[in-house]
Amino acid sequence: MRKKCSTLLSLFLSVFIILSPLSFADESKNVSWDEEIIYMVMTDRFFDGDSNNNNPENIDGSFDKDHLEAYHGGDIKGLIEKVPYLKDLGITTLWITPIVKNIDTNMMADKGGKQYGYHGYWASDFTKIDPHLGTENDLKNLIDILHENGIKLMVDVVINHSGYGTKNLGDFAGMHREESGAGDVQSELAGLPDFLTEDKDVRDKIINWQVDWLRKLKTDKGNTIDYFRVDTVKHVDIDTMKDFKAAALKEKPDFKMIGENFGASVFKDGGYLDPSMMDSLLDFEFKELAKNFVSGKIAETEGKLVKRNQAISEDREMGQFLSSHDENGFLKVRLSDDIGKFLVASSLQLTAKGQPVIYYGEEIGQSGKKDNFDKGIFSENRYDFDWDKINDNQILDHYKKMISIRNAFPEIFAKGSRENLYMDDGVSVFQRTYEGEKVIVGLNTSDEAKEISFDSKIEGKIVDLYGNTKINNKGGKISLKIPSRNEGGTVVLVEESIIPEGFKRQNPSPTNKIYYILGSLLVLAFIATLLFKGKNKK
Repeated sequence: MRKKCSTLLSLFLSVFIILSPLSFADESKNVSWDEEIIYMVMTDRFFDGDSNNNNPENIDGSFDKDHLEAYHGGDIKGLIEKVPYLKDLGITTLWITPIVKNIDTNMMADKGGKQYGYHGYWASDFTKIDPHLGTENDLKNLIDILHENGIKLMVDVVINHSGYGTKNLGDFAGMHREESGAGDVQSELAGLPDFLTEDKDVRDKIINWQVDWLRKLKTDKGNTIDYFRVDTVKHVDIDTMKDFKAAALKEKPDFKMIGENFGASVFKDGGYLDPSMMDSLLDFEFKELAKNFVSGKIAETEGKLVKRNQAISEDREMGQFLSSHDENGFLKVRLSDDIGKFLVASSLQLTAKGQPVIYYGEEIGQSGKKDNFDKGIFSENRYDFDWDKINDNQILDHYKKMISIRNAFPEIFAKGSRENLYMDDGVSVFQRTYEGEKVIVGLNTSDEAKEISFDSKIEGKIVDLYGNTKINNKGGKISLKIPSRNEGGTVVLVEESIIPEGFKRQNPSPTNKIYYILGSLLVLAFIATLLFKGKNKK
């Protein structure tokens, strides 16, 4: 009887595994710069891991979770607590907002309102951690824990300006220009004190403040900050950028930087997209391409995406994003809360060449308008992450699936060519190819499923990784149904023989969960029946 139970248990486990959907992640693989999937977090709004630092300066009203322009308590310990979530999501780099001490001034006090530097971009001291976030030891712990889980740390840095009310005061004496000048480099952005970076002494001091963090945060395990995201690149002179990169490389030879050159695209880089300065730029054009694509302008957008694909290289990377802390939420404003279109747009983002940059919360459907104080709108796009939304969330399941697929074929998505195979009636099918291996992506922007056929020139067995199904492929002619946009609007096709070994199984998506549960129950019922019969015979 024991042998029979063992056999039946093995049978059950085999069926259980067969019924489980695939998860495409290879944690053992070392991810290169062009293969990174970046997740941007506004630390104050992610998770409060230590309530003791919610109001370290004891300023009345500065900590107020009911006000969008006050501190909300998110901190480094909160990030540490949520590393399992980040790992499960599949991202490879965590980008956090600036860590340095900010001004403690309420910038709307004269109007009876609130506006504090919770975001980190109004520095008062570049040599100290902002006490709202925690301590240097907290950051070291975060770095080690991230690295243990295969995630790198990118820290946001500001070298263009300091916070309001700091002009030429204290450690900043003689460092700011007296008056705002003409052009991007010499103007005071939003009235913030502009550093005179053209002066070498000023430049060297600013650079040392930033690079010193690589030394101060080096852990006993030898880990430190991996990358910088550089704020307001277009407002800083090129000589400063070159010196900055050189100093960082001297401290950490594999160091990389991605810059915010507002309005940039791969064809409009302002001269900053160069390994001697920025290894990558945030792509401000991509969200418009994504909007146009899901709104029906497929042929026009595909043409632009092919040219973009050709222009991006390992030395000239672009980070494509849909939403950010400085702009209106993509889902809320550009798509008018159409979740189906958003699912397809995120598939477009995660299968495009370049580095996908995911804005915290958009993977669970959060989105909001950018501030407009003249109209009484605060920063609705800088919401608290809603942890109540991570269970049974269609959008999150979609993101996990697409990220795992990208992680399974990093070289194809990061380096591969792009070729359109089929385009008609709201559907686009394109092929990403690298060193002979291919991934075919089909996207459906319509609200109905579409039956299509096209030539693939692939003779072997084909699997749809998104739907976890085998595809009809006769003589290189593929026939399939692409789900409607509301059901994900995505298929990702690969030859069965190139699927990497060692894929983990992931939780069933809502679409497959019912079949998964029913299948498991049937197997359990079958085993129970056999056991019952065996007991009666005995």
